[in-house]
Amino acid sequence: MRMRALRYVFIGAFLVVMLAGCGKKAGIEGKIVDGKDKPMLGVKLIAKQVQPIKGYEHFETKSGSDGTFKFKGVFPSSEYVIEPWPDATAKVKVQSGPEGQTSMLEKPLVVRFTLSKAGVIMDSKTGLQWAPSNGQDMNHYQAEGYVRSLNLDGGGWRLPAIAELSQLYPLNNPMFNATNNWVWSSELCTYGGWPGSRGFGFFGGGPDCLTRYYATRVLAVRSPK
Repeated sequence: MRMRALRYVFIGAFLVVMLAGCGKKAGIEGKIVDGKDKPMLGVKLIAKQVQPIKGYEHFETKSGSDGTFKFKGVFPSSEYVIEPWPDATAKVKVQSGPEGQTSMLEKPLVVRFTLSKAGVIMDSKTGLQWAPSNGQDMNHYQAEGYVRSLNLDGGGWRLPAIAELSQLYPLNNPMFNATNNWVWSSELCTYGGWPGSRGFGFFGGGPDCLTRYYATRVLAVRSPK
């Protein structure tokens, strides 16, 4: 009888601990907008706990029609990193609310670039569409031929102007596959008395005149259809 009673005590204590653990829940709310400050619907967001606690380390949700989103059941007063997918460069670190409460992001998450199903990068700030670099270095002559023949999502691609490339700076988004690289523009120049072309350095170099035989990355651009 004594052993049975002790067993009931242990079971009861275990249930109390479990129920107490289940009660430790809080929330995080925020809003997500595009490059023109317009609410974004149906964006997938991920919350990752900075110091993982089993059962509380990973949450997913989607934004509503007004751009708002909410994570429920997160661990109270704990740090989380919120990442909109696929533009993880817009991630933010936030602390969840105390137990039973919800914390609010101080300002909206801004997602400027989104990737279409066809693999086209959509820039919500400028309205331009970009084809990511294929990872190959080309001289300017090869770059011109490459963008003309590019048939991604129906074609219509061209080399960007320096002004268009400048609007991407600083480029830290892995979608483009051109971070810390030179890329070609459509603009010509004179390099040491010979025909040259203007490139743009995303490592902090800005625009400069390069020999047309210099080999570097290529980003193709087009206006919305």
